[in-house]
Amino acid sequence: MFGGNSNWRGPIWMPVNFLLVRALIQLYSYYNNALTVECPTGSGQYKTLLEVAEEIEHRLIRIFLQDQSGARPVYGGAEKFQNDPYWKDLILFYEYFHGDNGAGIGANHQTGWTGCVAELIHSTGLPKS
Repeated sequence: MFGGNSNWRGPIWMPVNFLLVRALIQLYSYYNNALTVECPTGSGQYKTLLEVAEEIEHRLIRIFLQDQSGARPVYGGAEKFQNDPYWKDLILFYEYFHGDNGAGIGANHQTGWTGCVAELIHSTGLPKS
């Protein structure tokens, strides 16, 4: 339908989320704390647009961070990338990511797009792990 190599797909597409974060921050600079939205939807918790932007940033960054067991969501069930000492710390940037578990899907050389997560890490100051 869109050709064999369409980059316009995927449940977690880094550039769109990056633009959403930047837009929320810009809107927050106008509304400040006067505007809150429910986040996550259905939780009954209300947050400012800045807090929502930070939540999205943290979710995107966590795709690449090791969890308590040392696994990175970006590698899903790829045993070699999760456990091999020569591969487990070599981070690949995928075309898009699985919406439920964050596993990288599609091409794994999309550093121009997915590499924008580095800016999110830089702007939040989150630790490596």
